[in-house]
Amino acid sequence: MSRLNDPQNFRGRVAYAAQVIARGGGHTRAFDNCFENDDGDEVAVAILRRSGRNPKLAANLTRYLDVALVKECDQQLALIPTRKLRIAAAATRARRTAAQAQPEEK
Repeated sequence: MSRLNDPQNFRGRVAYAAQVIARGGGHTRAFDNCFENDDGDEVAVAILRRSGRNPKLAANLTRYLDVALVKECDQQLALIPTRKLRIAAAATRARRTAAQAQPEEK
């Protein structure tokens, strides 16, 4: 399994996606994988917060992300420091996995 497919590799997925955005890279399968582990909101928020310190990342952000939507997510996660977003991401993944595993009531 690619490390970009690994849900536990939150930091690596954020770093890879931010690198692609900063250099204006292509929308590849590997890039999309960074957001597809049931924690895409947290990944996008981490990138948005990182863009405040990285002018190249900030300049290209709108080409890759719906910034208005990411800012809404950032407001919802405002009480979570950036260094703890990976913990919030793990909790989101666990919640969504549990919800998918629940049998539907008839």
